[in-house]
Amino acid sequence: MKNLVVLIFILLTTGSFAQQPFVLVDDDIPGITSINTRFFDNDGLWGYINGGADLYLEYGFEQLTVFDIKAGGIDYKADLYKMVSPEAAFGIYSISRFKCKESAILTAEDCLTPYQYIAAQGEVYISVSNSTGSAEAQQTTIEIARKLLAQIESHAVAKPDVFSHELLAPHTSGLKYITGQLGMQNGFVPWEPLFQESKNYKAWILPVKQDGNVFNLALVDFSDSTQLNTFLQKNGLKATNGKNQAVGNKVFTLFIKGNNSLVLADGIIPDSLLNFLESF
Repeated sequence: MKNLVVLIFILLTTGSFAQQPFVLVDDDIPGITSINTRFFDNDGLWGYINGGADLYLEYGFEQLTVFDIKAGGIDYKADLYKMVSPEAAFGIYSISRFKCKESAILTAEDCLTPYQYIAAQGEVYISVSNSTGSAEAQQTTIEIARKLLAQIESHAVAKPDVFSHELLAPHTSGLKYITGQLGMQNGFVPWEPLFQESKNYKAWILPVKQDGNVFNLALVDFSDSTQLNTFLQKNGLKATNGKNQAVGNKVFTLFIKGNNSLVLADGIIPDSLLNFLESF
């Protein structure tokens, strides 16, 4: 009987830890007067963000922890989305980032606006928002995020080497990781028609503005050769490595790589980059 009680205790406490991966208490931030903690699984996510749940599920969602916080008369909310991989967490972050006031404040992948701080660290996408946008609220927002990020194990996201070229490196803060139709619709609308009929792909997309020249560069990994060929056929593209192709009112350049991968550029890319992509 004693062993049975011990086993039940272990199971219960193990389950408890699985349900409560993050902790935030009143003493963590000066001025906090109340904290309410909520948890959501796949089914519960629908009730929390309604139609927005599909996007997280597409990337690979596991669990959400929500902290409702009041401090100094200001309301704050911290959402921590546990995803299936660092790439999935980065993907959500990459398509949520917009007009940052500051970046790289607490971690390499973060973005602050007056009303919100977002970041990707390890397998977690975190959003901390405030109700006023004041300087005080922004500072407290950062401090809440700091406490929570300290609880998240950091795993670096392996970004493709193709974006390490000296011409591209200054722009990589805008790199997006997209794995499906909803991600494309929310993260890179101009290319949504290209991928309407595509499934089982992973796309790294980088918008570049260089000396008045604007182009988009992507590395796309398809699950198999059938998916790759279907993408080319549906969009009227040909496997002519490095040759400009006019499709509608756009000009594309593509390179077929091994393992059903495709390097795709939209717009006119500099010759130095073209040579690099050919040898990549």
